[in-house]
Amino acid sequence: MRGKQLREKLANGRPIFTAFVTFYAPRLVEIFARSGADQIFLDAEHGPLSERDCEDMIRAADLFDVPCQIRVPVNEPHVILHFLDIGASNIMVPHVTTAEDAQKAVRAVRYPPAGERGYSMGRGGAHWGLSPADYMRRANEEVLVTALFEDVAGLDDVETMAQVAGLDGIFVGRFDLAASMGLVGQPWHDDVEAAVRRVRTACKKHEMPFGTVPRNRDELLAHVEAGNLLVSLNPVDWAVEVTRNVVTQLSQVRPTQG
Repeated sequence: MRGKQLREKLANGRPIFTAFVTFYAPRLVEIFARSGADQIFLDAEHGPLSERDCEDMIRAADLFDVPCQIRVPVNEPHVILHFLDIGASNIMVPHVTTAEDAQKAVRAVRYPPAGERGYSMGRGGAHWGLSPADYMRRANEEVLVTALFEDVAGLDDVETMAQVAGLDGIFVGRFDLAASMGLVGQPWHDDVEAAVRRVRTACKKHEMPFGTVPRNRDELLAHVEAGNLLVSLNPVDWAVEVTRNVVTQLSQVRPTQG
């Protein structure tokens, strides 16, 4: 429940930098938590991460007071609840196609009267040592919910979605969006770019934080300059890329004779 620092950055128009982790690696979370990233992203939808795995990794991030965002498997309240109760600060809900989908996610994350989340002290509440009333109040104030937009069928509803009260951001998943448009494996096709721009325009109009997947590290600068507030980082792949480039370069070197 460390979303306050994220909310403050968004309120001030400053981007949130998110480091992705898609496999079980508490030590890696500790490393990224020292990197300056604003939050750690844990993928419980596509990756092998269980609730127990995520709990361990949140605990590692807690050491450095860094929040964790979890992409949950489905937009179902009982599933979202489990990840909230282990201490997630930001919930990303996949395949949000309509404003109703977004409202459902918001209700699942918020306690009454703002939502329908059921109360249990869980790890999150016990960690903070708050009374039930104080914990529920702070959770409603601090925990974020982000919609993952990845279906072309939702384009006609994106204006309404960008106005959903309690939603903290819309992030476009390009790969699934492209697939839903019949452009499998072409996330940067011109038609996909046009769809992404349409979502970005709606978000900007209604002051809804927006983000999408960058093509590469060089494109991140353009994202920030364009006002994208949800900025995703992939340091694991970048490390592989850097290592590969160094190995390739050094493999061309021949020892000096003599």
